[in-house]
Amino acid sequence: MFGEVTSLWYVLQWEERGCPENVEIIELGPGKGTLMSDMLRSFQRFPRFAKSIKCIHLVETSAELRRAQSEKLLCKSIEYNDENLGKHRSLNSSVSKYNDTLIKWYNDLDSVEFSKNSCVFAMAHEFFDALPIHKFELGQNGWSEILIDVDMPEPGSKINTLPDKNEYTILSTQNSQISTHTNKSLKQPDNSSEKEIKFKFIKTKKPTINSSAFLTNKRYSELFNIGDSIEVSPESAIIAQKLGKIVNETNGAALIVDYGQNYTQSSTFRGISKHKFLDPLTNPGDIDITADVDFSYLIDIIKPIANTFGPVEQGFFLHEMGIQDRLMQLLKLASTVKDQENLVSMYKRLTDPNSMGRIYKFLAVVPKSVDIAPVAMDPKKN
Repeated sequence: MFGEVTSLWYVLQWEERGCPENVEIIELGPGKGTLMSDMLRSFQRFPRFAKSIKCIHLVETSAELRRAQSEKLLCKSIEYNDENLGKHRSLNSSVSKYNDTLIKWYNDLDSVEFSKNSCVFAMAHEFFDALPIHKFELGQNGWSEILIDVDMPEPGSKINTLPDKNEYTILSTQNSQISTHTNKSLKQPDNSSEKEIKFKFIKTKKPTINSSAFLTNKRYSELFNIGDSIEVSPESAIIAQKLGKIVNETNGAALIVDYGQNYTQSSTFRGISKHKFLDPLTNPGDIDITADVDFSYLIDIIKPIANTFGPVEQGFFLHEMGIQDRLMQLLKLASTVKDQENLVSMYKRLTDPNSMGRIYKFLAVVPKSVDIAPVAMDPKKN
């Protein structure tokens, strides 16, 4: 249901732009390809729009996920790059059985090239939450930076740590959303034995180059008090700017969908494994790490380049796009009571404020020429 009603938003944007004949779609971090597969399948209900799609661009660095995406999108005649990503050869391009649509893969947004006179629609679903963050704390001398260091084991270890320990203080960050977890040792080979390597947070005693470079916005000097800590993602800013430029120059549209708030937050950095929150310093490389998205930060960055509307809560967006009507249609088509129960459960999980309906937000990015909120993006109704 999520992919179906979301795909309709792009069709409506296409109609608003006069039904251009050349459309290209880009997805940042497409995961296993489930969302794009649902969207392409839904686009088939709008033959003229489906025919206008000339290429799907997938920004994905994992060769394993690229393979999963190719299977999900029913790709055939796959071409490979010479490079290897991990243990697998990197997919370059293919053609999906969905309307014989061309599919291309890229390592980063800068590598994507669009055809002349194309209208570009973009999707970033649960992408920005996975980008790196910097964490800072405001003190008497300004914004100190919170860093990660090795928690020294037994004396005599040859493990390297950050230099000049006098410039740092040990910091214990508490996050009520993180469950306790026994740290699986990360082993450091030695000639005689293996030593456990653990990590800890430390705080600089004075501002750093990063705090001076990334905290220039007046909000950081006006809105916070001594002792406040914040999370900032400069890489998110860079990608958001590029996304805004693409949308504005191609008369396109983009949706940024993620969990987060429309203000700067503290202590949302956490690890995730088996659907549970963990200490983010636990088992590095074996768990996912994430931080809530600061939509206000993205809006400020995009504002000079393109217009934004929202963010609105996911439950609001999906209801405005007709998810209840789609649910009723699917319930009539369901063959068993169990299938109906699963549909209702999925609907509740997507829209319930106590589940995904409130914490997940939708932010629309449109060209500077568009000054009216797109459908389902009017915050006055939210």
